[in-house]
Amino acid sequence: MDIRQLECFVAVAEELHFRRAGERLGLSQSALSERISALEHELGARLFFRTTRQVSLSQAGSEFVQDAKRILADIEKSVSNVRHTVESDLRHIRVSGVDEAISMLLPRALLAFRKTDPMVHVQVLEISSSEQHSQELIGHRTDVAFVRTPQQDEFITSELLYRQPVLVVLADTNPLSGSTSLSATDITDQPIVGYPKHARPILHEALWSGFRKIGAQPNIVCEIIDKSTLLQFVAHGLGIALAPAWVKNIAPPGVSFVPFEPCEDQISLYVAFRKSGNSDTVKRFVDAVRSTAHSD
Repeated sequence: MDIRQLECFVAVAEELHFRRAGERLGLSQSALSERISALEHELGARLFFRTTRQVSLSQAGSEFVQDAKRILADIEKSVSNVRHTVESDLRHIRVSGVDEAISMLLPRALLAFRKTDPMVHVQVLEISSSEQHSQELIGHRTDVAFVRTPQQDEFITSELLYRQPVLVVLADTNPLSGSTSLSATDITDQPIVGYPKHARPILHEALWSGFRKIGAQPNIVCEIIDKSTLLQFVAHGLGIALAPAWVKNIAPPGVSFVPFEPCEDQISLYVAFRKSGNSDTVKRFVDAVRSTAHSD
């Protein structure tokens, strides 16, 4: 049994005339009759009584026609839902990312993207864990993710957008604020506002690896996740901190930045997305991200 057979049956049941039903379906009367006969054979029941002058539904046909109409209506609704979902996906992008990407790169990328796709709705999710970003991409809960570490497996790929140096953040009143660069040795006696390892693993490791090299431990007075809050702590003289260069854009008055040695400490930003199944809209958005990142 197939959908076309059901459509033929319903048309004849409503018209009670094979020629008119055939015209309605674009089928010859003989082709229509063959489909009805095949359906009756498959069901093992006569659906119509036919004479040279009249067509009428049998008892089985009267009962089956309601089910057939419901089945066809359900199929039509399902097809409509799928098409609506596809069209919605083409006009909707879900983006997740670390704080820098969401606050600094994404606004500029969106301005470029809206020149070609002004009606696309962009939903933004702020997530700090690269592992969680991967799961969101695999689960189709986000379409594009900005992450700190490269993502590469059978489902996901990523591209490096840029790297930036790690800086020491100090209050202007700190005597070290005028230095050309600072190493772990230079800040061993300084109170430090640090980061929890689980929340900011890269910056946490940059600080601790520098101190391990000189056989010392940093004097961490508190740990903070949010960089805006951290900058306020530093501005008020509660300690110094490490931060990526982009935080210069959100720094309050009274704060200075000095390069942290060794210079190989870098903070990377990658754009990650699924390897397949992306709409053209998502692909154009990723292109806009690339162009924006590389124009800096």
